[in-house]
Amino acid sequence: MTEFSFVDGETSPISMSHLKKFNIAMAILHLVQSVLIFTLSLFIDEIKNFSVDIYKSRLVIKQLTGTKPIFAPDPSVFFTFENVAGILLASFLLMSALAHFLIAFPLNNSYVDNLKKKMNPIRWWEYSFSSSVMIIFISLAFGILDFWIIALIFVLNFLMNMFGLFMERINQYTEKTSWLPYWLGWIAGIVPWIVIVDTFLSFDTGVGDAIPTFVYIAVVMYFLFFNSFAINMFLQYKKIGPWKDYLFGERGYQILSLVAKSALAWLVFAGLIFV
Repeated sequence: MTEFSFVDGETSPISMSHLKKFNIAMAILHLVQSVLIFTLSLFIDEIKNFSVDIYKSRLVIKQLTGTKPIFAPDPSVFFTFENVAGILLASFLLMSALAHFLIAFPLNNSYVDNLKKKMNPIRWWEYSFSSSVMIIFISLAFGILDFWIIALIFVLNFLMNMFGLFMERINQYTEKTSWLPYWLGWIAGIVPWIVIVDTFLSFDTGVGDAIPTFVYIAVVMYFLFFNSFAINMFLQYKKIGPWKDYLFGERGYQILSLVAKSALAWLVFAGLIFV
């Protein structure tokens, strides 16, 4: 087996033919799940008819104290999110399938050239869109229904992944690893989760402690699966154990793309049915 060589002189025993086969397998597995989720959504009423109102607030005068008005938000329905849950959830996995397909075939040469420089831009562009779609579902599931909060969560999550791209791009030119993009990515990525968890914990059911234990477990699982990619990057740049080999981390991203994204997709799918 021919060793893969990087521009900095390091080598990896993982071959491009192996990674290509790996990407093809990942593309097929993501595609099959995407088709399955879309097909099931056509026949399961809870998915097909899933509907939730999205609100937008304006400030109105609630009362006057002397000559000083007191303002308060007055939410009203901006639009209704309906009849698209199955399509968007399937698109989450479809985007991953498309990215793996592009890496394995049409963009294979640029993929190899970028890996020589220890980066994979298409990975981060795909994550930016697919994970942002997923976090919108998670936000809706845990009670975030304000349009502009949802929009900001989408943008922050998109930027989190772009910081991953800049982490790889910048560190081509540094002798010592620059962690600034990594930590900026964490800041951008953790804020949506603070909002999600706070909204969830502040939820008043009106009947006391009515939120089942499995819902709390689901929140933790969402968070761990969602942020496992950052752990892979940390191990990769710290060069811990087998992560000393950049391509080991690259393959790690591919495995996470299947395991974490599949788990997230089916957790949300089940949540739309049973919660």
